[in-house]
Amino acid sequence: MRMVSPYTSRGGGSLRVKSKFGLRLILAVLVLASGISFQPHPSFAEPSFVALPKIENNKVAPRIIYIENPRFPRVAPNELHKVALTAADLVKEHFGIEVEIPSRIPARDIDDVFAELVGNEPSGFKDLIGDFRNGNVDWEAVGENLVEKIEKQKDPLAKQIEFARPYLIRPLEKEDVTSFSRVVVETFKARLFHWTVAKLKDGHPVIGEVPGRPDLPLNEYGYWTLMAKQGINAEIVLTNQLVASVEYIPVPVHTSIRGGITGGSTEYNPSSRFGSSVWVSLFPYLSDDPHIREYRNGDTYTRDEALSYAGAMLAHEMGHQLLQLGHPWSNEACPMRPAEMLDFASWVKKFDVGKCHIGSSPEMKTGTMKAPIW
Repeated sequence: MRMVSPYTSRGGGSLRVKSKFGLRLILAVLVLASGISFQPHPSFAEPSFVALPKIENNKVAPRIIYIENPRFPRVAPNELHKVALTAADLVKEHFGIEVEIPSRIPARDIDDVFAELVGNEPSGFKDLIGDFRNGNVDWEAVGENLVEKIEKQKDPLAKQIEFARPYLIRPLEKEDVTSFSRVVVETFKARLFHWTVAKLKDGHPVIGEVPGRPDLPLNEYGYWTLMAKQGINAEIVLTNQLVASVEYIPVPVHTSIRGGITGGSTEYNPSSRFGSSVWVSLFPYLSDDPHIREYRNGDTYTRDEALSYAGAMLAHEMGHQLLQLGHPWSNEACPMRPAEMLDFASWVKKFDVGKCHIGSSPEMKTGTMKAPIW
């Protein structure tokens, strides 16, 4: 999923928004949660990045909290522990780090958390966010940023097309970056819009206004990054909230073809013991929405399977957080390679520590993907 800060792994660049100092400063340090390292404009001040955490005796004890939206599928305390324990097992197996899980995972109401974020956004922050709920998105600008992201990848274009082709809503006209980016954006747009009409069990949209509830940007990736930036007191945040959105920054192909769904990210957090915090959304694993099932290759997960796969995603994000590992796209045996669409069952089955270990490729070297400090 998106690695390293929601607004830290999507970077900036050819952003077509108002030229404000505040916005340029943000763009110089953002790198949204999917491993998108932003290269600042030469005239910008050199950004600083979160240092590689110092891990003593290969042991860590992260603080974990759960942020709950009462409209979404409920998750019991013992189920949260199953997610965390699964992640701990994988982190030990693949990264050689022992993770101590707290006996209690406190819960916070999502409205209380987001009420503290709204009104405290940095200058230019809202200019980065596309208002898809009201049909006010500059998709041409989204496409331009996507091209920038595609061209900066270490993997060749043919490999990226091979990864995405099965999940595009129509065939490519040509095997070039222009045709590829155009179809990816069309796929992004169609799949993101779905959440404004899809309903939860309360009869109201998954993303949209709900009578009797405050209208907060709960689904917006940028605000989850802002939550970390403002110093939430946790190294790990779990939530049942769906995070799906569009921003005017280079978004990775694997996030775009899912319609902007972010399953997790790693972000700069000045209050974290590791310099960053990770969050993981449990919605893609627990939801029975037909589109989610389609993205999971038609699979319906048992409760235990869903929690186990969510734990694998948490381990992926912890690889970014603890070791600053990248995305080894060419090696399916790596937990650090993102899942295709939301096909978590196939993703996890391919994990093999014997075929993917620390230092086995450039993306598996420590310090490869750093969260910028903004």
